[in-house]
Amino acid sequence: MAGENLPISYQPLVSVVMPAYNASEFIAEAIKSVLSQTYQNFELIVIDDGSVDTTGAIVSELIEKYTSTISYHYQNNSGAGIARNTGITHSLGDLICFIDADDIMVPDHILRQVDFMERHSNVGLVFCDYRNFNEGAFYLESHFQTCPQLLLQLKAKKELILEDPCLILAQENFGIAGTLLFRKSMLQYEPCFEPTLRVCEDFHFYYRLARHSSVGIVNEVGMLRRLHENNTSSDPTKMLSDGIYSRSLLRDNEQDPRVCTHLNRYIAGCQMGLARYYANHSHYLRAMQKDWQALSGNPCWSQAVTAWKGIARTILMAMGLKKVGDNGANA
Repeated sequence: MAGENLPISYQPLVSVVMPAYNASEFIAEAIKSVLSQTYQNFELIVIDDGSVDTTGAIVSELIEKYTSTISYHYQNNSGAGIARNTGITHSLGDLICFIDADDIMVPDHILRQVDFMERHSNVGLVFCDYRNFNEGAFYLESHFQTCPQLLLQLKAKKELILEDPCLILAQENFGIAGTLLFRKSMLQYEPCFEPTLRVCEDFHFYYRLARHSSVGIVNEVGMLRRLHENNTSSDPTKMLSDGIYSRSLLRDNEQDPRVCTHLNRYIAGCQMGLARYYANHSHYLRAMQKDWQALSGNPCWSQAVTAWKGIARTILMAMGLKKVGDNGANA
């Protein structure tokens, strides 16, 4: 592939930032996947976000055993976004990427993205594809295969430059923090992750970066994302609440009305999701409030129908005329 023999002058230092919280079960595998990269001009910065398990001891052992390119920093528990901000402040590289402490980098992940950036000097950030896995098996589809708007532009191409990336991102989140690599110079526009977000902070960060640059897409799986019961995404109310908050922050500063429409649809979808959750847990007033917010905030026909159905469902449940399991109505 292109870039396998990049000349020394075209091998910029890459700072790999790894936030970690009580990550003792998986962090050794994550670190070894970084150390095994075919692109070797990198530094790995581990930010221990207040772990109370043996995360720090495992990292210290790996530093002693394998390499001096790993640095370790401990901070009080503050969330992954602030941990990444700490990692950014310690970074020395011209390029920055991330990996969560329970995920795995494919061996040529960094190489492919560095190669892309070196061939496209006008691109400020680039994403690769990823595949979810759990204890049972790998998912059949990669993430890009679940993103119809992105696939429509990719077709069969190996790579792509999106000139209007926020329009697609507002419709479908084609990335995660671990699939992003960006130029450190982009921090002049958006210097950090939003510290008030505990969930969706990665989307909020790279969406803001995408406002200032075209976005590269490498149509190859570069990250394996581990799903388990301790994932932040396993908390539905937190995911939905921060989904609303993160998109609301973006919408309030968005100049493109087309993008605002898609952000409003996402917000309404999260509000209706929260309404269903609250109704299923007998919080009927809160459920009706969320459905009403969805209805008033995004009064398009399809979502208005869904919101009214949600309100009717909640009323019937409050009256004891409908149960959670009726007609597949689980949360």
